[in-house]
Amino acid sequence: MPYFRALEVEGSNVVDMPTLERHLLLKMIIKKIVPYYIKVRLHLIKRLILDIVKGYYFNYAERKNSRNEFLNSFELKQKLNPNEAKNKNLLRAIKSIEQVQINTNEIFSFWRIVGNPSKKNGFVESRSLVNGKIENSIGGGLCQLSGLLYHISLLANLEIVERHNHSIDIYTEETRFASLGSDATVAYGYKDLKIRNNLNSPIKFNFSIEGHNIKIIMLHSSLIGRNVVEFKKNITYDDTIEIITIINNQIFNKSTYKKHSPNMSLFSIMML
Repeated sequence: MPYFRALEVEGSNVVDMPTLERHLLLKMIIKKIVPYYIKVRLHLIKRLILDIVKGYYFNYAERKNSRNEFLNSFELKQKLNPNEAKNKNLLRAIKSIEQVQINTNEIFSFWRIVGNPSKKNGFVESRSLVNGKIENSIGGGLCQLSGLLYHISLLANLEIVERHNHSIDIYTEETRFASLGSDATVAYGYKDLKIRNNLNSPIKFNFSIEGHNIKIIMLHSSLIGRNVVEFKKNITYDDTIEIITIINNQIFNKSTYKKHSPNMSLFSIMML
């Protein structure tokens, strides 16, 4: 049957709903009734299968004691709007990340190293952007770490295997702590940040938090040239912005954002 009778009436006529619309309706209903933790598990299974098919699974970096003596380092600093909850989440994730040495051709996966941002794993509620809205969520604030990891990887010419930009630009020029386009949003089970070490020696990421600043330090022993990375606004519509990432005068990628709502409070933005 290509159609079914919808419970909708226009005047005295019953309206037929096409199969496609029926499927979309059923998908929306399932999305609402299936518990969130089950949806996350399904996405994790899907990701596992894709990782095996793509050959990533056997190349992931794992936590290990580093015996390497790194000869070189370079760093990147950002402003930090600290609050107790966000700092706790950052420090919890940093502790895991700093245990990882990424050998040549290994892939750093944010969520494989940080793990599920749950209360059981030591994370707490803090402000984060969820479906375009600022809400309290367990593990809020971790996107600042993933953004720093992404940005310094661009500078070091590491291979970006997976990265997602935020869907909405919630900041103004007054509150922005990093260039638009340098962000990398992460959502457990759904969106990850994956970086491959394409250098000829191991690397490691360390962090330092001092007052209103956070710093990422990339340790390495290779002789690498620092890329020139630019984030240029390309197109601006009434409700969207497109940012082009340019590396050494070559277009690397494009990121599209919806503009922030004027009703979003300055305090809420600064707490992220």
